[in-house]
This record gives sequence, C-alpha cells and structure tokens, in this order.
Amino acid sequence: MMNCQKIKEFLYLFTDGELDNQTSLLVKEHLAICPLCSLELEQEKNWSSLIKRSIPEEKAPYELKEAILSRMEKLQENRINQFVSPILRRPALIGIATTVLMFILFSLLNRPFPVFNETVKEHIQFLQGNLSMDIVSNKPLEVSRWLQAKLDFKVMAPDLSSSQGINLSGARICSLKDKRTAYLMYGENGHCLSVFMFDAKGLKFPKAKKVSINNKIFYLSKEKGYNSALWIDEGIACVFVSDLGEAELLHLASL
Repeated sequence: MMNCQKIKEFLYLFTDGELDNQTSLLVKEHLAICPLCSLELEQEKNWSSLIKRSIPEEKAPYELKEAILSRMEKLQENRINQFVSPILRRPALIGIATTVLMFILFSLLNRPFPVFNETVKEHIQFLQGNLSMDIVSNKPLEVSRWLQAKLDFKVMAPDLSSSQGINLSGARICSLKDKRTAYLMYGENGHCLSVFMFDAKGLKFPKAKKVSINNKIFYLSKEKGYNSALWIDEGIACVFVSDLGEAELLHLASL
C-alpha cells in the first residue's frame, strides 16, 4: 500500500495515463480510502483543464505563415545542397546515397501501425475517467446506427449480453494516430472491455501471436497488463482490449 507522499509523486503520471497497470491499481486503491489525495487529484484535473481552456487559440497571420514557410524551405534547400553537392562531385557515392535513401523510404512506408499500443493507451485513459462516451446506450443496434452515421466504414456493435452477460455501456469516436475509430465500451462483473473498429486497408500491423479459430485469424498481444485480440473482417480491423485472461478474451472475440 502506498503512502500519501508516494501517491503525490505519481499523480501527474496517473492523470496523464502514463503509469503501468500495477502502479495505477495501487494508486486507485489509495485514492479509494484517502479523501485528501482524492481531493488533490481532483484539483490537479481541474487545474489541467483550466490551463487548457485558458490558452487562447489564435491563428497566425497569413504573412507570418508565409514568412516561416519560406524560411523553412530555404533551410531545407541548404541542407539538401550540403548533402547532395559532395556526392555529385564524387560519382562513386551516388549509388550508395541512392541505396541509403531508398532504404529509409522503404522503412518509413513499411513501419507497422502501432495498433496494440494505441488501443491499450485509449483503454487506460477511459478506465481513469479521462474519456467520456459520446452516446450512452446498452442497445447494440442503436449504437451501431449512431456510429455508422459518423464514420465511412461498416460498424456493427457486438451483442455479448445474451450469452456472456457482458453489457454495452456506450461508445465514442476517437483517433488512433490518424485513423478515425469507433470505440465501444462494455462491462462485466467489475471488468471493462474496450472494442475498437477502424478501416485497416493498407495498414501493416506489428508481429504478434497468431491463433486460428473457426477459420478466423486472431493476433494476440499483451501490453501494460492488458490483453488484446485483433482480427480483420472485410478490411475492417476489430480490437478487443481488457484485463480479462487471454483465453476468455479470445473466446469473446470469436463469438
């Protein structure tokens, strides 16, 4: 059990969702029994919110933008010339430089989409109360229609209530990197289940444990104490994230 002094050291990281699962749980346990630390946490959240609201969102004048962009272009041109000029003076280096540039470009284009890291991060943010639901409903069809009206890909909220007693709570629209994503929240006996759906066309995913069930391929991962199950259906990626065991989570995902 942590004391108040130790908790204060972790409050900032806890608020930002940067703690690992075990440390976050210890902080939660202390906050549940310590009104002073709970009050300090609320004050920290209010202070952060106040700072964000107080920062004015002012657009830079057009002339300033043009001047900055022009300066950046000149700096970039100078850097390119500094790199290219010596190579052009030595033809033997041109082939090497071309190979290096192609390797860098290939690496950037083939970088895996950090699906497990991003979904676990969102799941932790929701557990810590930093994310709100855009629609509150336990009706999969109603939630599916709401999401479908806001996204340009097929979304069907899984109905897990009849066989597993897992109830839908609601949903929100979020972004995983630059991918607009449907985020659905479920609850079961003290466990939270996050379900993410997004267009996976053209994406490359990280290496993960592969399991085949009923002719469907699942990719399993575990980060920060949370299990994830990913599969692709007609170009749409679906990810289940929870603290449930791997076998139980896989069973839910395969329904």
